[in-house]
Amino acid sequence: MGKTPIDFKQWGITYLTISGHKLYAPKGIGALVIKKGTPIEPILFGGGHEGGVRSGTLNVPGIVGLGEACRLRQLEMEADESAIAQKRDRLQALLQQEIPDLIINGNTNSRLAGNLHISIPEIPNSAVVARIHDQLAISTGAACSSGVETPSHVLRAMKLPEEWIEGALRIGLGKFTTDEEIDQSAKILSNAIKNIHSMIS
Repeated sequence: MGKTPIDFKQWGITYLTISGHKLYAPKGIGALVIKKGTPIEPILFGGGHEGGVRSGTLNVPGIVGLGEACRLRQLEMEADESAIAQKRDRLQALLQQEIPDLIINGNTNSRLAGNLHISIPEIPNSAVVARIHDQLAISTGAACSSGVETPSHVLRAMKLPEEWIEGALRIGLGKFTTDEEIDQSAKILSNAIKNIHSMIS
């Protein structure tokens, strides 16, 4: 949502969840879009807000922020995502120049503009993150899976080799990512990989 066009009716979507921070809205706000006539049971009872589906005081500033973010994405999304994809491809090229065994995970012709998912075989992702966590925001998986020690079920479903999964890193870019940050990120990450390589070779 906010990164690629979505046609709720045409695609036959029943439930659509929206996380505000994914499209530059305030953190802590989201929405659930439900196909008309679809039954849903509340998990919180009391005030009966939202047609009896959700109870509790509404987060009005967050709701307004999400609405405005959605409006702006309609106006800016196409141009923004094109620019973000160019930055992602530039970062990818810089990393590939410095890290010969770098692997790009997923379909490079069909991916979100702000997502670069890589693997470095024989180098655990935890070793990389431990060296650069104070310089670069990078993750080994989704934030909702933080603290989970088991490998990503998504990467397993993609049937990636175990060494690729163990060396997988997820890099996120957005509309406010600068070219300078791209250059700095490539340098920080490639230097960390080279240092680890030198220690284990």
